[in-house]
Amino acid sequence: MNQSANVTSIEAVHAFRTALVKFEENARESLTTLELEIRRAVNWIEVDRRRYWPVQFKQASEEMAQARNALERCQLKYGSEEAPSCYEQKKNYERAKRRLRYCEDQVRKVKQWTQTIRQELTLFDGQMAKMRLCVDSELPLAIAAISNLLNALERYAGATGSVQPRSLAAAEEAVEDVNSKTRSDP
Repeated sequence: MNQSANVTSIEAVHAFRTALVKFEENARESLTTLELEIRRAVNWIEVDRRRYWPVQFKQASEEMAQARNALERCQLKYGSEEAPSCYEQKKNYERAKRRLRYCEDQVRKVKQWTQTIRQELTLFDGQMAKMRLCVDSELPLAIAAISNLLNALERYAGATGSVQPRSLAAAEEAVEDVNSKTRSDP
C-alpha cells in the first residue's frame, strides 16, 4: 500500500514535537504535584486528625467531669437558705456533654474516613500508574518517532543535519513563527 504524507511544513512538525516535549515536562510536573498533594491530605487525616480528636475527647471528658462536679456542688448548696438556681452550672454541664459527644463522633468519623481514603487511594494509585506509564514510556516513544520522522523529512527535502533538541526559547520562537504563518495564510 503506497501512502503519501503531504507534509507542507517541516517547521509545523518541529513545532508539534516541541509542544509534545513541553507537554511531557508539564505532565511530569503535574503528576508529581498531584501525588504530593494527595499524600499531604491523606497524612492530615491519618496522622493529624487521628491524634487530634482523641486528645480533644480526653479534654472534653475532663471538662464534663468538672462541670458535673460544679453542678453537684451547687445542688448541695440548694438546701441552704440562699437556694441558688444552678442555671449557669446546668448550662455549662450540658455544653460539656455536647462537646464530649461531638469529639466522640469525630473520633469515629476519622476511623471511617481513614478506611475510605485507603480504599480510594488504592484506586487512585492504579490510575496514576497508568498515567505515569504513558508519560514515562509512551510520550518519549512518540517524541522519538517524530524526531525520526523529522530526520527523514529533512533528508527528503534535501536539508542537512539531523533534528537536534532545541532550547525552549528557540522552540517557542518556532511555534510562534508557524502560528503567525498559519494566521496570515488565507
